[in-house]
Amino acid sequence: MMLTAHSGCDGTAPNSREYLLYALQSGADALEVDVRRQGETLVLSHDAPMAEPLTLREAFSLLPPEKQINCDLKTAGLEEAVYCLAKEYGLENRLIFTGEVDPRLFTGENIPFPEVRWFANINNIEAGLEQRIDTMPPEDARKALLDVLRQLTGLRTAGINWHYSHAQRVWQEARALGLGISVWTVDDEKDLRHFLALKPDNLTTNRIQLACALREEM
Repeated sequence: MMLTAHSGCDGTAPNSREYLLYALQSGADALEVDVRRQGETLVLSHDAPMAEPLTLREAFSLLPPEKQINCDLKTAGLEEAVYCLAKEYGLENRLIFTGEVDPRLFTGENIPFPEVRWFANINNIEAGLEQRIDTMPPEDARKALLDVLRQLTGLRTAGINWHYSHAQRVWQEARALGLGISVWTVDDEKDLRHFLALKPDNLTTNRIQLACALREEM
């Protein structure tokens, strides 16, 4: 089971050098960064471009051999640029994609990024479903999630990346279909204990020190 430090974990500034250095010293297996393009440069930023953002190149240069990096792509069309930059640093085997990823790039035999692990978000399969699902009747929400899971079985994906509240609805069905499970963002201690016991493939948290300590207890 992989533990991923969410950007801004344990009170650090999101997508900052402070966050990266802190997370690298934690017991996290992977770091999450938000990636977008600012001009011709890939930068770390969740929302609008920042005045002096950290670049993805800088983040890659800091990554030690034992860590993986989850690039949460905030806009469409970044896959190739991020992958090519990762290859410059020999990180293609430690690169994880989430966010705005085009499922067509992970369809069929000739995958352009064969080393990359892609944990698909619900919205990659049905646009806007992530935002609508909590307003749907429970049975309709369950059916929508099951449909997403079935579609994912036809793609070259490491599994599904979803909010922990959605994961609980169809956890067993995802496992029965052979899909990996990544949950975010699990911060409450009770929830951390619950999901660590379920052993997802990945758990992303803002409380990385606590999550690592709890994993050690198990």
